[in-house]
Amino acid sequence: MRTMFRPAAETLMVAGLLGWAYVAAVAVLRPDALSIHIATVLPMRRDTFGAVSLALSFACAYALRARTGTFWVRRAGRPDAAEAGLAAVGGYAFLVWVYLCFNNLSHPRTTRYRFTHFWEHPSEGTTAVLCFLVLSACLFGLRVRKARHG
Repeated sequence: MRTMFRPAAETLMVAGLLGWAYVAAVAVLRPDALSIHIATVLPMRRDTFGAVSLALSFACAYALRARTGTFWVRRAGRPDAAEAGLAAVGGYAFLVWVYLCFNNLSHPRTTRYRFTHFWEHPSEGTTAVLCFLVLSACLFGLRVRKARHG
């Protein structure tokens, strides 16, 4: 179980920073939208989410530095198919999440609109939350693999 500490802390540190960065952008560009919920699947105000995200990221960064001496470990090695898949899925989930964050900043009313004309569900907001979760899961998987295999 000790091998799970570093990957979990690294993942939460990065996910917390990304969540806070999104809320910081909202605060700068659309401060009136801070009290609106992130998405229907996550009924939390944006400003609350930003504060929790920053606190979680800080706590993980502190714990990583205090326990291991570093914030992030990068080991060289040739990736296998599983690692390549996690990196590709996580990378594209990140790109969609970034697009939806910027779209939400410029067109906040579309958050409740369906994400694509192909299907009725999910909405843009739900898709952003799902992409964030997929990104976090892929990052966690990559960090676990690095912790175990070097």
